[in-house]
Amino acid sequence: MKNISYGIIVCLFVLTAFRGHVANLPVRADFATVYIYRGGQFFGSALNYAIFANGERICKLSNNKFIEYKAKPGKLALTAHRGGVEVFKKETSLDLDVVADKTYYVKGDQKSSITRTRLELSEVTENTGKRDMNGMTVDACQETMNK
Repeated sequence: MKNISYGIIVCLFVLTAFRGHVANLPVRADFATVYIYRGGQFFGSALNYAIFANGERICKLSNNKFIEYKAKPGKLALTAHRGGVEVFKKETSLDLDVVADKTYYVKGDQKSSITRTRLELSEVTENTGKRDMNGMTVDACQETMNK
């Protein structure tokens, strides 16, 4: 019985003694984080825009919501499409060169004219993005992206 107790104590000592060395190893992310958000606007608040990354649909972005997208390093082409039938329908796009372990903020502003409504995408600074996103909630489509 004593041998088992000593064995357990030695195992615990070994596990805790080397734990600090493992925790100090740098963690390297193999992706970039891109926050895509849409501010709250009264006009067109019921419209949702499908967001595509390199041609693949990732989410349908709602008014006053944001999504967190994990992108592979390299070229990232973001586009926003509005569903339904519309005269002179036009998608908007934004091209980014993303680097692993970096964070990017993309703002979607709804622009309207007589013939169309679109979501204009533009990259903003971290300070602007954080300020704009203050009080926003994660879009419901984020749950399906994380699966």
